[in-house]
Amino acid sequence: MVLLLAVFSISLDGCSRKKEKTKVTLLYSTEFKQFKQLVEETYDDIELVYERTPYLSEQFRKLAKGVGPDIVISSQPNFENMQTYLLDLSDTLASSQYDSTVTSKLMVDGKNYMLPLPGTYYSYIINETLFRKAGLAFPTSLKELETALTTLKEMGLGVGEDGINFSMESDYNTSLGMFFVGAMVPDFLGTVEGVKWLAALERKESTFTGTFEKAFTFSNSLMSAKVLEPDAIALKRNSILIPERMGSGNLAAAFGSSNLMMQIVEENEANVEAGKAEAYEYRMLPLLSDEGNHPWVMYSPIGYVGINAAISDEKKEASKKVIELLSTEKGQKAIMSDLKSEYSYLKNDENNKDNMPKGIAEYIEEGYVYNVQFPDSLIEYLGMQARKVFEKASSVTEILQAVDKYYLYGSKDAEYDLSNVGFLDNDLLLENYNVRKGETKLGNFITNSIKLASHADIAVANGGAIRSSLYQGDVYGEDLRAVCPFDDQIVVLKVTGEDIWKMLENSLTTYTDEFPGGRFLQVSGIHYTFDSSKPVGSRLQSVVLHDGTAIQRNQFYTVAVTDYMAGKQGYAESNGDGYVMLNYYDEATKKGNVQLVEETHMTFQDAMKIYFEYNKDQTIHVELDNRIVDNAHK
Repeated sequence: MVLLLAVFSISLDGCSRKKEKTKVTLLYSTEFKQFKQLVEETYDDIELVYERTPYLSEQFRKLAKGVGPDIVISSQPNFENMQTYLLDLSDTLASSQYDSTVTSKLMVDGKNYMLPLPGTYYSYIINETLFRKAGLAFPTSLKELETALTTLKEMGLGVGEDGINFSMESDYNTSLGMFFVGAMVPDFLGTVEGVKWLAALERKESTFTGTFEKAFTFSNSLMSAKVLEPDAIALKRNSILIPERMGSGNLAAAFGSSNLMMQIVEENEANVEAGKAEAYEYRMLPLLSDEGNHPWVMYSPIGYVGINAAISDEKKEASKKVIELLSTEKGQKAIMSDLKSEYSYLKNDENNKDNMPKGIAEYIEEGYVYNVQFPDSLIEYLGMQARKVFEKASSVTEILQAVDKYYLYGSKDAEYDLSNVGFLDNDLLLENYNVRKGETKLGNFITNSIKLASHADIAVANGGAIRSSLYQGDVYGEDLRAVCPFDDQIVVLKVTGEDIWKMLENSLTTYTDEFPGGRFLQVSGIHYTFDSSKPVGSRLQSVVLHDGTAIQRNQFYTVAVTDYMAGKQGYAESNGDGYVMLNYYDEATKKGNVQLVEETHMTFQDAMKIYFEYNKDQTIHVELDNRIVDNAHK
């Protein structure tokens, strides 16, 4: 009897256990709350786990190192990467649900590895209220738009402290590349000549050089008129804060997505509610012609989605279910809500009927919509190269030749990218904004490198300048470029302990668990503690040197920072990340109590390369050592 009871008890215990859910991971810049809820309501055996990352380009690097997510999202399709790392989706139900004019462009050797996420429209966004105040009609050509912007500037309407009243989405290379593609649509890409050119480009029989030069005419005109400021586009300073500025009336127009327009409207509504700005009306203008051609609207997927081919069979099946759910009207509705997108690429999707932004509906209804379908990652690479024109580092012809070379021969022929600079014994990971919230192995390695190369007592690196992981094994030049892509120069300053304290306190002002700011400092040569639960301005608790000696407020120390932090690009528009206590360069801001020791002419990339060279005979293994401690999370 006892034995029977024991067996019965075990049986009941087994029945009460729930089958463990299969976790399906993905990385993206925003949360997929609606879609996650739909997935987990539909499949009781799947849990959708997402990690927020602003750097989609990191995903294929993660796949190459065997640490990628299960579901892969890319801003642009890369055919070589798709074949190498992604699962063939051709035989799935999902692949048959999309508009074939889009999916056919994504095929490699007749196979589908990625499917389009919902998309967004791209064109010019204007503050309609300011145009009406100035008595200006809505422009019908690019020349009229330039004239209107110049007039608004002269009247002091929609102008910020920097004197400009037009900008473009440029935080990411793909966004910037879309501007130059859009400039070509009405008078070239939307014509028979342009259609033939793009078809030949897909066969690698035509080139950007000799064709795309005129894409830069409009931006050059705006810079000449001084309504567009090039340094922000070149990443020589922070990007223009388009939603914030248009939402408060300090920017008259911008080029960007309909998603951006939604952000602008929401920003203005919040400002009005807070009594910070008047209510404005906004509209999108179509892509305008200077040659009398019909205006167009440009449309592109927000991204492309596929499945990691290296995951287990169990995860593959679960990921296929997620992709199949995404490829239904219900799935598209959820993801469109998450992404603030207006258009689905599913066949005859009912979600598309009422999502046309103000100002461009008639052009959409007439069919003047240019679906952007450039091969490979050309738009992203075009945007990256275009920055060199804005910083006057290369001519238009030179950067178009570089785009052609990339497409025809690949970027791996670049000597620096392929050069082996060293070897790491462990992974140094960028994940969940960790470099903006606390001590990381990656931050320790970068700041150790800066300290060694600069010979300073203390070295710091702002978390926003760190954009990718470093992985165990051989490290190449392209890895260093991915980790720290900016060209800010390292400078050594002599500063007081008091200003070091102020510097670190400023570092903590934008700390949040959800979306921490990029000014948070990784450090070498010091250890500091803070309490993130305390009010801004009183979070820092202690600062000691590496040997445990307390920082003396009235003593001087040498600190390696970037010229960006020291005011090289000024402090307007959040440039310099608020490090005014380190100001050496900006004449418009009160100078800090600092002395220049050395302009090293080195970047973070240079410093890491020097570190590898200095330690070439040693195994480089990086660990945490309590340099940064948040007592609120102890």
